[in-house]
Parts: sequence; structure tokens; C-alpha cells
Amino acid sequence: MTTTDPKPSSTPAGYDGQAFDPYRLTLQDAAPAAPKLSLTQFIDADALQEIQDSFAAITRLKAAILDADGKPLTVSIDPGTLNESDRLLEQLICPTPDDDGQFTAPIVVEGQVLGSITLAPPRDADDHADRAKLRETALKLGVPQDKADDLVDAAELHCGPHRAAGIQFLYVLANTVARLCYDEYHARQRVEELSALYQVSTVLSVSRDLQEVLDTATQAVADVMKAKAVAIRLVNKDDKQKLDPRAIYNLSQAYLDTGAINVDDSDMLREAMSGKVVYIQDMATDPRVIFPGDAQAEGLASMLCVGITFQGKAIGTIHLFSGERRSFSPFEVQLVTAIAQMLGTAIQNARLDAQRTQSRRVLRQLHLAANVQRRMLPGEMPNLPPFDLAARYVPSFELGGDFYDVIDLDGHIGIAIGDVVGKGVAASLLMASVRASLRAYAQDVYDLDEVIARVNNALSRDTLDNEFATLWYGVFDPQTLRLTYCSAGHDPPMLLRDGEIHTLDTGGMLVGVQCDQEYEKGLFDMAPGDVLLLYTDGLVDSFNDQGEKFGRRRIEQALIETKDKSAVDVINHILWHVRRFTGPRQGLDDTTLVVVKVDG
Repeated sequence: MTTTDPKPSSTPAGYDGQAFDPYRLTLQDAAPAAPKLSLTQFIDADALQEIQDSFAAITRLKAAILDADGKPLTVSIDPGTLNESDRLLEQLICPTPDDDGQFTAPIVVEGQVLGSITLAPPRDADDHADRAKLRETALKLGVPQDKADDLVDAAELHCGPHRAAGIQFLYVLANTVARLCYDEYHARQRVEELSALYQVSTVLSVSRDLQEVLDTATQAVADVMKAKAVAIRLVNKDDKQKLDPRAIYNLSQAYLDTGAINVDDSDMLREAMSGKVVYIQDMATDPRVIFPGDAQAEGLASMLCVGITFQGKAIGTIHLFSGERRSFSPFEVQLVTAIAQMLGTAIQNARLDAQRTQSRRVLRQLHLAANVQRRMLPGEMPNLPPFDLAARYVPSFELGGDFYDVIDLDGHIGIAIGDVVGKGVAASLLMASVRASLRAYAQDVYDLDEVIARVNNALSRDTLDNEFATLWYGVFDPQTLRLTYCSAGHDPPMLLRDGEIHTLDTGGMLVGVQCDQEYEKGLFDMAPGDVLLLYTDGLVDSFNDQGEKFGRRRIEQALIETKDKSAVDVINHILWHVRRFTGPRQGLDDTTLVVVKVDG
């Protein structure tokens, strides 16, 4: 037997007159599916079971509660078992439980009675009338008189469980109403809590200044919690065991004048700082209150104290005061705790914002100082044939201690390079001092050794023991190609001639350590093709990922490879070798290179 597919319709279902496009989705198609709800998400299974059983007992009908898919959520009870249970309840239930004969089921939420549901039994006259009517009916049906009373008793016994089931259902109904009220009560609490937190967070998010945050927080918390007064204490930045009063609301200045409190001297503060919530009902008599007299003077009765934390670390406390004795509910305690945590974040953000503002201010000053320092370096190297001059300064920070200079000496040219100890602002100021002294003495003193000696004396008088500099200074004669130089503890320059390296290290100790030091000057007659490399220790101390130094030997090798290159190309070639050696690592020290080449 074969089957054939039904002939497809020429018009697709849902056709709207447009060509079918599988990628065309309606808004309804694209909307995310709503989450599937369940009956047990709103009423628990035990409550559903009680409702079903009570309803079945009253109506004598088989009842069942099903979910949206038709699956049972409750368990059916056997009728026989139900009858036995009803008879037991009938025996246990007092026929006249209240003075007026009513059954009362209270509706209780959080220990408070919100109302009740009552059930009044039939009046005794009605009971006698019902029994008489039933007995009369039995006699008319031919039941013997001596059996009629037994029949009436049996009927009453059978109908009694219906009353027991009704009373049971009464309590189930009251319990269900109480649960609904309880859920609504907590839902309202959550709404109030979220509203209060939103209100406080909105107020705190506007402020950036720390004191403004604290002042705003005290007033906002007082409004939200309906408190008479609020105070905030923060940990002292110098002594972590002390709490300083930083902000108050509706308290006198005398409260702030009480000053810092040592945490170890107050059980209340110690508990609050450890994460506990401290409640004091009567501040006048509670021994944990440090200044009970001041509390009475301020008209304060009860207090709630909560620690302010940030990332698990206590940074202060917040105190709520009432003008009369007041008990704080668990909801209010949770709300204050949440506000304290939020306040901790706001305080830290305000502090960070202040630090950022200060950092931006300092950074701006550093930019200005760096611009001044850059202007101290020669903008362009002079054209002084037969010398080909080039220089490069590579700072590791915004401000550094390296410098080089070119000084015009009436036909001669003075070239200096130096390195001041340290980095940053202090090093840049010291560098400026060394450069100014060198320029001043170089113009008036002929002998180089005397120039360096005077720079050393000036620096030694004005600096501390740990402030010093290395310096190399040389004067070039364009006519004779003679170089006169003096090195004050600086890395010896390298001179390349015919593939060999010569060092120029004549001089003395570094400048700024001790006055009245003597220095020697050296002489070197340069020749066409010579290449002189001056550098600071940032070049030697460049490290790679394995912790190896670039070192003098690699500098020498790179310098030897620069035959027939210009002064600028010599610098570029050496820095290329350094970059290939160190990779992307940034240097830890400033690097300065000066090259003097004698053209052929």
C-alpha cells in the first residue's frame, strides 16, 4: 500500500498578500516568550492539599487540584478514611467553643490579629425541630417507634462530620487568608525598602565631595527612617582605632565637639564595627552609651548603630536616634544595614573622586614641568662643520633626570651629558640646577676641570647626601679637532676609530657628594671618520624578558656596525638594536644618546 502526500495548498496558511519571506518576522514572532508560571509559585502544595480535603469533606464530592498541564498537584483521600477522620474531628471539637457558641478562626500576620472568620452552629430549637421532623417522617414510613429514635441518632451521627469538616475548612480558609496577607505584607515591605534605597542612592549619586556626601546621607536617612537625628563617624586616617564625628543631622555642634572616640573604649562601637547591629532602647540608662548626659541634653531616647563597610572592611558607623523610646522592626534594621553598605560605597567613591581630582591637578603640573624640561634641551643640534651632531632623549616617565646640552663658546663647541639620581619632580629640579650651574661657569672659566669643580661645590652646598649627579663635559675645537673633556663619575663615552673602541674616562668623582673635590681634564685629538658616542646608563641597563642587560659589549658591537653612517643614523641603529633586544618592554630609566662624528 502506498501513500501520497496531500496536495499542497496554493495559498499558505496566514497568507497576507505578500510574497513569503522566511526571514521576515513580525513583532510578535520576535518577542521573547513570557516565563511559564505555576500555581505552586503562588500557593504552596500543603495549602492546596488542605483546601481540597476540606472541600471534599463538606461537599462529599471527589475533588482534585490540577496544574496547567492537567497533572495533579494534590493527593486524593479515600472516602472511608475521610469519614473516620471526620468522626474523630467531631469528637474532638467542642460543641460550644466560645461563650456565644461560635467557632472563631483568627487571621494573624506577624503576631498581629488582622481579623477573624466565625461560624455559628444551628440554634438548639432548630436542632429539636429537625429531630422531631425526622422522627415523624420515620414513623410515617412504617418504622417502629422504638427504632425511630435509633434512626434519628444514626442520621445525626452521619451528618455530624459535615459540621466538623466545615469547622476545619473555616480554619483552613483563615490560614489561607493570613498567608495571602503575609505575602502582601512582605511584598509591600520590599517595595518600601526598594523605594527607600532608591531615594537614598539617588541623593548620594548627585554628590561628589566627601563632606557633601556625608551631610546629604544624614538628612536622607533621617527622612527615610523617620528618625529624630542621625550621625556618622568615620575611621581616623592616622589612627585606625579612633572614630571621628564627620556629619550630624538635627544635633547640636556640641556633639561634633565631643571629638574622636577610641573603639576599644566602647563596646557599642566595637560590636558595630564587627558587623553587628546595636540597639539601645534607653540611652539614659544603658551602660554602653559613652555620653548619656549629652544624649539627654539632645533629647535622645533610643538609638540604632550600624557599621559602615566597604569590601568587607569597616570604615565607620551610622547612628539613628529617636526622640522617644522606639523599637526598630526587622524590616527597618535590614533597611538601615543596606543603607550603611550603600553609604560605604558612596564614601569610597567620593574619596576616589577627590584622589582623581588631585591626580589630574598633579598630572597637569607634571605636563607643564615636562614641557619646561623639554625646552631646556636643545631643539636642534647646531651645524658646526666638520662635526656632525645628533642627540636623542627617551624618557621613561613624564619627568626625568637625564639631560644633554650644547654650549656655544666663541668658535668652540661645548657638549655636556648628565644623569641625576632618581626620577620624577625631584630629579628634574636637580637636573635643572646642574644644567644652570654648568652653563654659568662654562662661560666664565676656561679650564674644564675648574668648571666641573665649581659645579660640584654648588651642588654639594644645596643638596642632601642622597642627591647627586654624574656629568661629562667636553669642548671641541673645529680647527684642530682637539677634544678637551672631564668626566665626573659618568659612564665613559666610546670613540670609534678604524673599527676600534676607545674610552674617555679622565675626570673624578660624581658631583654633589662632597665639596672641594679635584678633577682632571683629558685631551684627545680626533680625526676624520671618528665617531664619539655619549650616553646615560639607561642604555646600558635596558633589560629583556630574561632579565639580561643590554650592556656595554652590545653597545660597542652596535657602534662598530655604524661605519660610514651619519650621526642620526648611528643613534637610530643603536636604538634599533636596543628595541630588538628588549622587545616591547618599557625602559625603567631615561635613555639619552649624543653622537659627534668628524666628517671626512
